[in-house]
Amino acid sequence: MSEIIHGQVTFLIVTLCCGMALVLGYEILRLLRWMFWHPGILTWTEDILYWAAASVPVYYIFFVYNDGEIRWYGALMLVTGAWLYEKGISRPVRGVLVKVFGSHKPSLVKWIRKKRNKRKQNKTCKDNKDSKQKKR
Repeated sequence: MSEIIHGQVTFLIVTLCCGMALVLGYEILRLLRWMFWHPGILTWTEDILYWAAASVPVYYIFFVYNDGEIRWYGALMLVTGAWLYEKGISRPVRGVLVKVFGSHKPSLVKWIRKKRNKRKQNKTCKDNKDSKQKKR
């Protein structure tokens, strides 16, 4: 009897952690979207591919720990894990991820702006030279 209870408690803990891990993975995807602009269709495609890939570990957990039976409390623990992540540790983790990966965004944006300004200056200088030559 205790083996059955131990197996079910293990299943609940694993599904809870899986829900949290899935939302953490999506958090990283959101950070990449923040760092680099994506058109709407690419965002939609990324979401479809992410959730399709996320279904693999969920299927594996239900198959291994519960003999392929989808039980309501397993699905509830997945959702609870996602909710706990969002309401609990999401903000501190997001702050760490922004500090680690987000520091590249300002430098990337500054580099792009610098390149644009140089092109505009070069074009303006070239236009000024052309207009001076035409006046002569």
